[in-house]
Amino acid sequence: MASRTVSTLKFVGSISLGLLTGLSYTLSTLTLPTLLTLPSASNASRAFTNLTTLSLTHLRTLAGISSSSFLLAYFLSPRSQKHPYLLWTTILVGLAGTSDLFLPASTRQKTINLPKQQRVKTSKNSKHMEASYEVLGDSNSEGTASSEEMDEEVNGEEVKVALEGFLVNQAVKTVIAGIGFAMSVVGIWGDGVTDGVVIIEM
Repeated sequence: MASRTVSTLKFVGSISLGLLTGLSYTLSTLTLPTLLTLPSASNASRAFTNLTTLSLTHLRTLAGISSSSFLLAYFLSPRSQKHPYLLWTTILVGLAGTSDLFLPASTRQKTINLPKQQRVKTSKNSKHMEASYEVLGDSNSEGTASSEEMDEEVNGEEVKVALEGFLVNQAVKTVIAGIGFAMSVVGIWGDGVTDGVVIIEM
């Protein structure tokens, strides 16, 4: 029963780590380069803010499931089957899951400040919508001007630096998670070969 639980934990950890690697790879090679081609800095900042919020949640969830599965598998394994690759894989998953915390402070600050600019833009637009019909004709031009000013306030260079920093982080995460995934696959394969040898000897 214990061996079946350990095998299940190893399987769950490997699948979660594979998903983590695939998600990081997709972000670094497809999604983020596409955001860099957007013509408007405000659109890019909105998309980047939504992307970071959702992707970091999923990445950390997958990293937590994978690392906890491998760690539990190590502690629940019999003494003769406590293979070091389980601990090494757990460490690699932890590094991959928390690598975004090691971004430069300036890049993290720019990433955090983007939603505040969007909230300012939304509040100003809502005030214009509450204007009366007579005033709306006069405020329409003001609304256009203010939206253009807001586009200028979202600095394209800052958005580009934040996007490129996040892209580099996801590339690093892909490499670390990929090494951990390969290690887990080889380790599980080695466990199966060892079990087969033991059965033949018996």
